[in-house]
Amino acid sequence: MNGRRTAWLAIIASILIVPVPIATAAEKCVATIILGNACTSDSGIGWYYSAAQRAFFRTPASFQAGSDAPDLEWSYVPTCDGNTPGGDGDACTAALCTAPGNEPGVTFWVFSRPLDPPGSDWTMTGTQCIPGEQRVDLADVEAQIRRIIEDKFREIARPTIEVAPATGALVNVPVLAWTTDPGDVALQIEQPLPGEVRASPSYEWQWSNGVTSAGPGRAYTSDLSPTRTPDHYVHSVFDQRGDASVTLTVTWTGDVTVPGLPPIDIEPLVYTAPAGFTVLEARAQLVDGTG
Repeated sequence: MNGRRTAWLAIIASILIVPVPIATAAEKCVATIILGNACTSDSGIGWYYSAAQRAFFRTPASFQAGSDAPDLEWSYVPTCDGNTPGGDGDACTAALCTAPGNEPGVTFWVFSRPLDPPGSDWTMTGTQCIPGEQRVDLADVEAQIRRIIEDKFREIARPTIEVAPATGALVNVPVLAWTTDPGDVALQIEQPLPGEVRASPSYEWQWSNGVTSAGPGRAYTSDLSPTRTPDHYVHSVFDQRGDASVTLTVTWTGDVTVPGLPPIDIEPLVYTAPAGFTVLEARAQLVDGTG
């Protein structure tokens, strides 16, 4: 792994005015890779993200120079029209190249500027076809997240509903519904790239009488009456007898954080569950009280 890292840095350093030494763990990564703020992993390779393409791309990392070299900030920019250091940009097929060893690569413009004073002008120091370009579509990351959740977190992928009363719901009497709330979820992924996923649920209930409710709901407790404290429960009231139902939609919204990049929103995961019940009509009946 260290040999591969050294090779990457040697390729980059060959086109720079000042050689870039291999950084230690204590040195601060100050790369400003275009299309996202990329930093570095132990392999010496960082990731950047293109919002336009909804994809991650792999690129060599930059390091802050040590005491034996000027403190410079580096920017590696794919050689595509409209790309500028420190600004928005994108990858393009025109930047693809063949690196030594017939490895696929990307041609980068290499810019540098002093760290002090901040905001100095960028200077282009050259171009280089750098091997190891790799694209990972965000859709592939999202598919992997879904697979993990549906395999390891079945209570998320298969929500269940409790209804009370389970039998004998009555006209004009609240019917309660609730589901298990697992709270926020965090998980690690290793493929197709390493990252941390965080997601939070929201709950929407659609009753067959047209009423909608929000929240996970809660089970009935005798000290809180649904008629006196209706906001405490997810509930609905039916004014006619017959078959009725409620459908729960759980929407998980979240993001994925790849080392060196800010959190990136992922497509929501949506799961549903239905429940049916029967609403009865209570009738008053006179009884003989003389017996």
